[in-house]
Amino acid sequence: MLMNYLLILLVCLVGNQCSETANHPGHLKPFGSSGPYLQIETVNDLPTKIFFSNYVKPKRAVLMKNFVNQFPAFVKWNDQYLNDNSYTSPDYKVLLETSKKETRNQETISLPLHDFLLIYNTSQLYMVNEVPPYIKKDVVLPQPLQCAQAPSVLEETIMWFSSGGTSSVTHTDDYENILCVFDGIKELVLVDYFKHKKAADMIIDQHKGAYSSMDVDKVDYEKFPLIKELEYYRFNLSAGDCLYIPYKWVHQVRSYGRNLAINFWFNYERIFGNDEFGQECSDNKLDLSKTLDTLTYGPVEDNFFYNFKIFIMRQVNLGNRKIDQWISLVLGEKELNDEKKELSIEMLNEMFSLMDFDGNGLLSDDEVIDLNENSIEHILGILNEVESIIYEDSDQNEDPEDEDELDESLDEENLREEL
Repeated sequence: MLMNYLLILLVCLVGNQCSETANHPGHLKPFGSSGPYLQIETVNDLPTKIFFSNYVKPKRAVLMKNFVNQFPAFVKWNDQYLNDNSYTSPDYKVLLETSKKETRNQETISLPLHDFLLIYNTSQLYMVNEVPPYIKKDVVLPQPLQCAQAPSVLEETIMWFSSGGTSSVTHTDDYENILCVFDGIKELVLVDYFKHKKAADMIIDQHKGAYSSMDVDKVDYEKFPLIKELEYYRFNLSAGDCLYIPYKWVHQVRSYGRNLAINFWFNYERIFGNDEFGQECSDNKLDLSKTLDTLTYGPVEDNFFYNFKIFIMRQVNLGNRKIDQWISLVLGEKELNDEKKELSIEMLNEMFSLMDFDGNGLLSDDEVIDLNENSIEHILGILNEVESIIYEDSDQNEDPEDEDELDESLDEENLREEL
């Protein structure tokens, strides 16, 4: 985007930063290869209450050792077993990416799992698909998501299957994520978004899809100069292990050997206002009967008002409870003349008052829960007007593509397109 390139040019010109970045030991090397590195916290047991209070709420990653070793899938999922089960639903096809080095515009194909098994060892094909229904009986909900209301947060369970040698783009997820490895090794590079927000926002330059255009094998520090400020978590996830990746954390993944993993995407906002767990969830153990085939889950589709309310809940969970935080969230660092800025702030104050029922200047959980469709429609109308003001003011100076960038955080669930 034009504004991003202008920012990069400015950084280069002030203080001769370009020469610094060109000489950085990580320049034109794989993402995260130069450090500095932080130690990932590791646990061997993680009851539900501790998981949500110590990790999900404060957005802290955690490595869970040997968490799926007892799952039937961990023992059973060799090629022969998967092949035999695939024939129980011969018409069911899985989605396959056609290049092991991920690009978001690559071609995909669909084949029955048994056909994929015949060729995956000698091809670039990479299965990325919801866990097929005929093997959901083998996958247990991870321990941290089992107690009380916790299972209701589950959104999707995606199965990643290849012969190894894959590498993802650098990206963020739309949901909270528990990634579990059943075979092979995954190498993870993580960056705490909330600690490195400015640099992370520069890196994640493709807002639709929330990923970076960088070459993960040859990172250009001159294009992404703020990357030199990052601290990384870099480690291997072995068969049997799981990793909690908080929402918005930047990450990049590589795989080695026959590689089989599942990510359990979950939406914390589904229990918004009901996220306190009883004492029984302080020491709950893994219940092997809670398999995916016994659960009803999935994203709520075609319900725009519900999805936008989830977006508001998510912002409140991230600490955006005051009007100045919402002004910053929406306007970001956009350059507006005084008149347009004053008008935008006035409209955002009106928007905030629609959520702040008691007028105390602080959004409570109950106030967000009580938002109805009429209020949400009014809020959307105000945001749409603010967007018009922003781009009316910047039409002369910015690339039209920047119209997708009112603020990346407003692109939740494709809300930018809806607005």
